[in-house]
Amino acid sequence: MRHIEKLHPIIEKEKVDISYQALAEKGDKEILEQFSETEREEIIAKQKTLSSLAYFIGKDFEIPVELNEPGKGWHWDFKNNEIKIDPKDLLEKPMDYLRFVVSHEGGHRRMSRAEFIPLEVWNQPGFSFMMNAIEDPRTNNFVAESYPKFREQMKFAYEHDLDIEAKATHLAKEKLGYQPRFMQAGFEYIKQWFSEVKDESSEISEDLPEEVKEVIEKTLELARDSWWRYPDREEANESEKTIKKYAKISYDINNDEIWPEFKKLIEQDLEDQKVQELLQDMQKDKEDSKELPQDLKDKLSPEQQKDLEEALEETTEASIDLDSLSEELKQKIKDYLDSLPESQKKELAEKAQESLEEFENKVNEELEGRLSDNPEKKIEREEKLKQEKGKKEPIKEKEKPTEKQKLSKEELDKLKKYREFVEDVFKKDANVYEAKRREVLPLIDKLESDLRELFVARRAQKWKSGFKTGKRIDIKRRIQEKAKGITPVESKAWQRRDLPQEKDYAISLLVDLSGSMSGEKIEQTFNAVIVLTEVLNRLSIATEILGFNDRIYEYQKYGQIISKEIREQMGGMLQEVTDSSDTGKARWNDDGWALEQTSERLARQKEKEKFLIVLSDGEPVESPMHPRSTYELHKMIEQVLKETDQKLIGLGIGVGTKHVEEYYPNSLADVDIEEMTEKLAGLLREVIVNYDKF
Repeated sequence: MRHIEKLHPIIEKEKVDISYQALAEKGDKEILEQFSETEREEIIAKQKTLSSLAYFIGKDFEIPVELNEPGKGWHWDFKNNEIKIDPKDLLEKPMDYLRFVVSHEGGHRRMSRAEFIPLEVWNQPGFSFMMNAIEDPRTNNFVAESYPKFREQMKFAYEHDLDIEAKATHLAKEKLGYQPRFMQAGFEYIKQWFSEVKDESSEISEDLPEEVKEVIEKTLELARDSWWRYPDREEANESEKTIKKYAKISYDINNDEIWPEFKKLIEQDLEDQKVQELLQDMQKDKEDSKELPQDLKDKLSPEQQKDLEEALEETTEASIDLDSLSEELKQKIKDYLDSLPESQKKELAEKAQESLEEFENKVNEELEGRLSDNPEKKIEREEKLKQEKGKKEPIKEKEKPTEKQKLSKEELDKLKKYREFVEDVFKKDANVYEAKRREVLPLIDKLESDLRELFVARRAQKWKSGFKTGKRIDIKRRIQEKAKGITPVESKAWQRRDLPQEKDYAISLLVDLSGSMSGEKIEQTFNAVIVLTEVLNRLSIATEILGFNDRIYEYQKYGQIISKEIREQMGGMLQEVTDSSDTGKARWNDDGWALEQTSERLARQKEKEKFLIVLSDGEPVESPMHPRSTYELHKMIEQVLKETDQKLIGLGIGVGTKHVEEYYPNSLADVDIEEMTEKLAGLLREVIVNYDKF
């Protein structure tokens, strides 16, 4: 695409020059001082050329293109929205390579979106590496299709600098003492994509461990589907919303379909890392002239004991070479580890996760993809900016009233006590959700697996032909066109994989917080709410969580990403059922009114499939504000079923919730949380089938 090369030195020239001058003031000057005058001139000239190309690809003429510290590499900084380029590379590497890398980073600016990814999903060990390993090919595919010259540079760059995996392998040996399976799988995705780019058929690498091969075999087509999910150039130019929608589809494939298999490798790596942490502790003990633990020695043959002692003695680095130990010996060490006290096993598990995450962060730095910034931070920054913009002008100091001027000492003491009370309550609420979530984590994982199959109705896998531009060529059709004398310019042999027309869901959880729910019922119901909240957010389903007695309590609204603050607020549910203050709100159970309000909110959602799930003991006690004559529950349920397309479900968690069955045609009642996780997917499936008949 020659016109790009002609244009990019002069595109937005004035802005480039201004940006460069500003950059020099910010730190480029200090970096340039490390080089000779001739080298500085070359770096500056190439920086300007590459800056204009980055602006052109990224469609962001304000994004800074700054010099990184020499040898620190290139990346798009997600947090600060700036591209960092390595001055050492500017001197040592060919321009085709440099154009590729800066176009790649500009492509990330144009295509990569991660702000919708829940924090707890992103922070899982190995998740960001998996995302980067697929997002890099996706970004490259977009840039190569939109700017064909980039395709030639891309092939050159990957052939010129394919040492990323070698660096990661060396780092793994040094830091971990073995090659993590998840790292091998991520690099295999990139290898397979590059073979695809070169139009070469490629078998899965023979030297991979069997468990890694198995995961790649199960997920490779899904990864291909994910990295072909991007807008064409016209779509990207027309709408940021479309860019985000494609990014969301790609993420859904990665999270819902690839991650369940990929994380099996992480779990195995964590087991190996626990062994590593245990052996490092043993190595320290031996330095203090202590023997191997007797319980372990009893499990080992003399040869195995000798091999282990030699491994502990020979290593001069922090990590023991696990690859030098036989599988049988490693298994015996794992068996010994399993016999340790729970407190020691927990400590080893925490250290293992920390070590693996630290390694993952270093490997992510080697990849060009820079999605590894915490996606929730962007939301926090935007919210903070909005708050700052909304602030009024501060009151002048002399006009600002002080507490002493307004309040007496007695009033100040009361205020202090009240603040302390609020803080205590807040801390209690903040802790209760997290404590309960840890308890029900196995149930969350199980229900997530069951509901993923139900809700993640997958997208069409076939390619559509008949386009003048697209993401790959239909060879058979092109051959037929050639036979008919159709020129490449007239060809309609390109194929596209567009945004899928798939079912999407919105789900409202309505939680009874009336006094009749106090005691065991609210304890079990709260656990069920946590399970449902975590699962629905993991599956990226539009979710609203409301509580009610004689009023509505908002916890998570549609469009909100689940956060620490939301969880802290939800921790207050347990207290609401005992609250007799104000109008005595906890005495009332305005089911009918709350159902109507929630249904109206749900009806405003754009999603096609809508579920309203009520968690209650089922017996209404209407308040004077919402009398039975107007809001009788049977009548409200009938209204929702007849006048909307919403799928209504009642859940009665715990003993004493049988009344739910009397009101809700689709319901589970008098069930404990374990039964709910076993039966809910089946009930939802049945409800979907029954509703689809109408």
